[in-house]
Amino acid sequence: MSNIKTEIWEREFNLPIIIKQFKDKEITDIQKEAVECFMNNLDIVDSAKKNVEEYVINNGLSETGKNSVDNIFKYVIPKSIYIPKEKKRVVAIMCNYKFDMEHGIAIIFEEEKFKTVGPQDLIL
Repeated sequence: MSNIKTEIWEREFNLPIIIKQFKDKEITDIQKEAVECFMNNLDIVDSAKKNVEEYVINNGLSETGKNSVDNIFKYVIPKSIYIPKEKKRVVAIMCNYKFDMEHGIAIIFEEEKFKTVGPQDLIL
């Protein structure tokens, strides 16, 4: 598990998969399942686009006088897939974010359902 080639919002990406693990510890079964289930349910990413657009509008775009997203990739660029060490299947798409280049954003899914979008600190 090194990279995932996928389409996100009608654009191709080749994203590294980063799995959080403790030094000298194996990847957990839950983490392996999280990757596999995520790969088999990529349509959840498309369904999360509306939530990401709302986040962009409420966290930066509205300050420019705009209240709709014409091209999501002007503001959000997926950079990696992050699998934290959790008791549930959790996957985050880590993205650069135009309005917060330092912290970026994470689009977080739990048990193959959209959970939240926010600063990457939510998942790290």
